[in-house]
Amino acid sequence: MRCILCNMPLFLSHHGICSQCVKNLPKFNKICRQCCLPHSLSTNVCYRCREHKPYWDELIAVSEYIHPLKNLIHHFKFYKKIELNLALARLMFLSWYQRREMEGLAKPDLVTCVPLHHLRYWSRGYNQAELLAKPIAKWLNCDFYPHLLSRKKNATDQKKLSLKQRMSNVETLFVCNQNVANKSVMLIDDIVTTGNTINAISQQLKQCGATRVEIICLCRTVL
Repeated sequence: MRCILCNMPLFLSHHGICSQCVKNLPKFNKICRQCCLPHSLSTNVCYRCREHKPYWDELIAVSEYIHPLKNLIHHFKFYKKIELNLALARLMFLSWYQRREMEGLAKPDLVTCVPLHHLRYWSRGYNQAELLAKPIAKWLNCDFYPHLLSRKKNATDQKKLSLKQRMSNVETLFVCNQNVANKSVMLIDDIVTTGNTINAISQQLKQCGATRVEIICLCRTVL
C-alpha cells in the first residue's frame, strides 16, 4: 500500500496518507475558533461571529478547499472513490484531536452527519459525509446516529445560488428526528462554504435539546 498523495510506501497501510504528507498539508493562519475563517483580532472569535453568532459552537477544518484535499474530495464525492474515506476521516480526527490537546475539548456524546436528499443519495449511491462520520464515531467510541437528520425537500444545489439565495434555501430544509436533550453533538460534513447549511442544522439540533454542536469538516472555503 502506498501513500495516495506521494505514492511512497506506507508503514501503516490503513492510514492511506503518510506522515510527511500530513505535515505538508496547507495550514490555516490565524482563524476564528467558531467559524474557522481568517481574522486579525487578538481574541479567538472574529467580529462576524460576535455580531451574528452562529448556532454551532466550534468549527474544525483540516485545510482550505485547495489542493491536495480538493482533488481527493472530488474523486471521493463524484467518482465513487469511497475507499478514500478512512484516510480522509483520519485527517479530520487528527485535526479534532490536536484542538482537544490544545484546548481540552470534551468528547461529544454522539456523532452525526449532514444528510443527503433521498434522490441525490439514490443517484450517487452513498452519502460522503456518512462515510466520513462512521469511522470517526468508532475512533471516538461514541454513538453514531447517521439518520438523526433528514431533508424535507430537495433543495436547489447551493453551488448555483447567490449568498442571499443560499441562506433562504436552507432555512426550513432540515429536520432533527429525535430528542437530543443534554447531548453534545459532533456534526460531520466534507466541505463548509457559507456555513448556512450547518447553521440551519445546528439550529434544529439546539431546538431539540443539544447543549453543544461541534462541526468537523475536511475543508473550509475561505470566502
